Formats: sequence, structure tokens, C-alpha cells
Amino acid sequence: MKGCLAYDCCGAGQAVTSLYGDENWKANLPIAQEVFDVFVKTYYLQQILWYMSEVLTLLPAKSLWAEADSCIKELHLLLKSTPQIILDFDMEICRTKVNALLNKAWIMVKQQVGYPKNTAVKKDFMGHNFKKSRLNGSDFSSALLIAANLEECDLTGCNFLGADMRDTNIQNADLSESIFLTQGQINAAKGNLNTRIPGHLIRPSEWD
Repeated sequence: MKGCLAYDCCGAGQAVTSLYGDENWKANLPIAQEVFDVFVKTYYLQQILWYMSEVLTLLPAKSLWAEADSCIKELHLLLKSTPQIILDFDMEICRTKVNALLNKAWIMVKQQVGYPKNTAVKKDFMGHNFKKSRLNGSDFSSALLIAANLEECDLTGCNFLGADMRDTNIQNADLSESIFLTQGQINAAKGNLNTRIPGHLIRPSEWD
């Protein structure tokens, strides 16, 4: 099922299970809502860890590595603390800080790879045909790319943070140096054997 392929909890399920140990919400229904709330927050924290870890691989953003590493260490300690400490954690402050760092990292990347002259802000590319376009350094963060055609496009340095890539055609496209892509986004898109993806992601078997 496409929805199942696109879903990725980023390890939140395992992290929350570890926090509660032998305690099972099915056997202890009064804690069920708490477990669910902790899971949602842990999911977002795990996503942040994913993106922060990628920042440490971006050479143009080397000046940000120390800050990203510090954030990673703080979040690892938080995720190993207690459910109540996680629930009390201020996600909005964290998101603001993280988003600023991720944006700085992307700016550093796009300045190195070059970027389109047209910098108009647009987020709805549903069904748009980009076939064979050179899109290096483009900002697709939080964009709707549902059923968009990116076939044979150069996507070097493109920012895909939070982009909706359901049924996005990335056949024969080069995403090997795109940034902030997740496994869920790749699983939701339509690629083939010639689609190049970052080395830390897994090629879906159905692309064969």
C-alpha cells in the first residue's frame, strides 16, 4: 500500500517503547493518551535529529557543524530522559532554533551550487511539469509536489525539507546531492533504476 510505504516514524516507536519498558498502554489504558502524546512529540524530535545529522555531512555548512552537533547531543539526552520531561519540552522554541539553522545550511549549499535567477516564492507545484529542467539550488521546502514531473531534472542542492512528494515523478532525475530528503518522501515518489538518490537513503524495490 502506497500509504504504508510512505510512512516512517523515524524510530519514534522504538524510542517510546524503550521509555516505558514493560509498561503497556493496552494493559494500562489510563496511560494510553500520555503514551500517544509522548509518541507524537518524540516523532518530531526524531525528525529534527535526522535533519541535524544531515547538516553534519554538508561541507558548505561546516561552520554550523558545532551548533548542529550540540543540538543532537541535547536531543539524545532528552529522548533518554522521562516521558514527563519530553511532554514538558518546548517544541516551538526548538523548532524556531532548528529551522533557522537548517535555513542557514541550505543557503550555504545553494551559494556553492548556484541557484535559479527566479527566486519568487511559490509552494504549490502540484502536477507541474519541470521535465529536463536545471533546478539546482531550488527551494522546495514545504512545497506541494504531488504528481509533479521532475523527470531528468538536475536537483543538486535542492531543499526538500517537508515537501509533499506523493507520486512525484523523479525518474532519471539526479537527487544525489539534494538535501533534507527523507526515506518517506523517496518511498512516496515514482523513480526508476536511473534515479540517483543520496547515499544514506534506500532505493525502493518497486523502482526495479
